[in-house]
Amino acid sequence: ENAAESLTRGMRVIAQGRLQQRSYETREGEKRTVIELQVDEIGPSLKYASAKVNRTQRGSGGGGFGSSGSEGGGSSAPADDPWGSAPPAGGGFSEEPPF
Repeated sequence: ENAAESLTRGMRVIAQGRLQQRSYETREGEKRTVIELQVDEIGPSLKYASAKVNRTQRGSGGGGFGSSGSEGGGSSAPADDPWGSAPPAGGGFSEEPPF
C-alpha cells in the first residue's frame, strides 16, 4: 500500500529482494520456467529526483515518499526511537555534510 501511494507509473525505483525460480505447465502442456523478483524493500531512485520521507505507523498503511502526511495522528515519536527527535544543539559537528 505504501508503494502504491508513493510511486507513480514511469518513476525510476530501486528494489531489493531475492530472485526465485518457478516452473509451471501451460494449458497446452508446455513446461515453462520463470525467474521472479520477490521484493522486500522498494523506493524511488534518487539519481534524477529527490524524495521526502514520511514515516508511517506499522499497520496503518498510507504515507510513504512524497505523501502529504495529513492523515493525522500527530508527529510524536516513541521515546525509544533514536530518529524521532532532533539532535542536541551542535551535534558534535562543525559543518554540514558535503551532500
